[in-house]
Formats: sequence, structure tokens, C-alpha cells
Amino acid sequence: MTDIALTRLSGIVYDPRVFKIVKSLGKRYSILVFGWNREKLPKNIVDSYIADVRLCNLSAPRGISVTRSPKMLVCYAYYWTWLFVELVKSHPEVVHSCDLDTVIPCYLYKLLFRKKLVFDVFDRYAMAFVSTKSKKYYWTINALEEFFSKRSNVLITISKEVLASFQKKPKHSIVIMNCPEDHAIDKKKTKEHHLLRIVFTGSILRKSRGLENIVGAIKDLTGIEFIIAGWYLERDKDFLDQILKVPNVKFRGLLKPNDALALEASSDVMIALYEPDTLWHNVTLPNKLFEAMMCGIPLITNVASKLVNEVGFGLIVKYNDVDQIKQAIVTLRDNATLRQKLGLNGRKAFLEKYNWSKMEEVLFKVYDGLLKKY
Repeated sequence: MTDIALTRLSGIVYDPRVFKIVKSLGKRYSILVFGWNREKLPKNIVDSYIADVRLCNLSAPRGISVTRSPKMLVCYAYYWTWLFVELVKSHPEVVHSCDLDTVIPCYLYKLLFRKKLVFDVFDRYAMAFVSTKSKKYYWTINALEEFFSKRSNVLITISKEVLASFQKKPKHSIVIMNCPEDHAIDKKKTKEHHLLRIVFTGSILRKSRGLENIVGAIKDLTGIEFIIAGWYLERDKDFLDQILKVPNVKFRGLLKPNDALALEASSDVMIALYEPDTLWHNVTLPNKLFEAMMCGIPLITNVASKLVNEVGFGLIVKYNDVDQIKQAIVTLRDNATLRQKLGLNGRKAFLEKYNWSKMEEVLFKVYDGLLKKY
């Protein structure tokens, strides 16, 4: 019998939070991972994953929403039906549903078979992907998230602010932040470059991540190497091609979580910008904050200013202020002592509080209670 089934719409292999959760739960429980192979991952990539992965191979473009293409609703219905059938066949005791786009069949399985449901909110879809100008659509998506969160056995969110955004919660509601494992990467071995290396990593590269502002800030600077890694939608290819025309900008493509961390550890500075008009960016704590702490390198960002200033591991800038972004980069380029100080502050905070070992303890408490095995 399967203990846990984790469901995630897409990005299974490359999602760092999924990777950490699956790895941790696999230490104590039998686990299956279900997803939708929209990115058409090759078999060898899937087979080499840390757990048994079962994917729906229905062909459908990634990054196309139901509002932009109503035909996608048919694709979602197919995926949800496939997922429900797979859950019935594997019969897990607990379904760990990641985000709104997988929770419907998981909730139905919970009701019909009297099993447990963990609703893990990586992103609040209404806040992250729906414009507040579309009031009816925003209200509908938000109401669905509220409905399923209240009816789950455990609600997990990535920050206290995200948890507080839910009006009605189940009795068991917890925060598991996107803290990384301690990879203890030897920075002396990774630093073989002589330029100031700035790294920007992300699962999807898009305009709302401020890339054009960053490139605008560094294009005329000397002693700078800007490396971008991630996956992009076909509609954004021209945008990325334009950015890559700048000589000191390099592109590494989509990396697995551990490879992305190794790239970050080889850098001198990380940068992470988020569109301020998106409500989600005001409550979330992105992976990159904690990854910079783990790697012991400073971060330039426009979010989570309270945490960044409290720990003292980075510089806060305005999203659209190219001159301010440029000044932050120049300051860190020309002041190695400051870079070291910020990096040490972040590393200390990571070791004491913001690491996956701490998060794993919380995760185990959740599942030890649900499965009552320990």
C-alpha cells in the first residue's frame, strides 16, 4: 500500500520544493509522485528522479491559461480524470496536493475513500496569476482556494503572511518555508572566475521578473558577468534573445534544483526581482532569499524587505529603478568586505533558523500525526 501520493501539475523534476518534500517523506514513507508532462520530459530524466513518478502525457502548451484558451479546460478535465483514476489505483492513505490546479481530484478522492488531504499552497493562484481588475474571476479563484483549504486535513503555506491571507483555515495549519538543504558547497572550488558574477535563476523567465531592468543596469558596467538560468515560454523567446545580445549576459537554460544551487554558490551576488503590482509578491518568501543565505552570498531584491534587513544579508532596491539597481551592483562590485559581511550574516541565519532540516521536522510532525506510524 502507498502511504503518500504527491500531486503537482507540472515542473515535477525541476521544482525545488517538490524535490525537498519528496526526498524527506521518502525517508519514512512509501511515496508516489503524479504530474502532467506538459514540458515533454524525456524518459531518462523521469526515470532518474528520486521517487517513482507517474505522468499524464497529454500534449498541451505550458503557460497558456484557461482564460486565454478555453480549450485548455478540456485538457485540465482530462488530467484531473487521469489523476483521480491513478489515485484510486494506487490507493494512498494521504494525498499531498500542491496548489489549486491539482486539488479537485484529490479532494474527491478524500471524500469517496475517506482518506487524508494535505493542501500545500506554493502559490495562491488568485493573488499570483489573476488581475484584481477581473473581479469576478479573482473572486471565483480565491473562493475555490478558501473552500479547499478549509476542507483539507492540513493546510501548508510558505509564509505566515500567506497563511494569514486565508479567512477560514482547517484546525491544522502550518508554515513550511522554502528553505534549502545545506549543500555545504566549497566556495573556493566554485570560484574560478575573476569578474563579479551575478546570478539570476528561476523556473520560468518572464518580463515580470525584472530581467529588462537588471540588464539595463549592467549593460554598460565593466567587471560584471550576469548569468541567467531557467525555462522560458515560447512567446517570450524574442524577449530573451534581445537580452542575450548584451555581451556580459550568459544563459544556462533550465537546471535541476541541485545544479541551480551549484551555479548560485559559484556566484558573488544573487539578484531576484518581482513585479510589485502582483499581490502575491507582497506576502510570499521566494526560494531565492533562503538559497542566498545557504550559499553565504548577498542578495539584491525588492521583496521581503523586513526579513532582508532583519538578517542583514542583502540590499533592497525598487523594481523599476534601473539607476538604483545599478548602484547596488556597483556597491557590491567595489566592496568585497561588504559582500563578505552580508554573506556571513545570511549564512549564520540559515544555520540557526532558515534551513530545510528545521522545515523537515515540521513536515514529519504533520505526517506522523496523519499516518500514526511513529
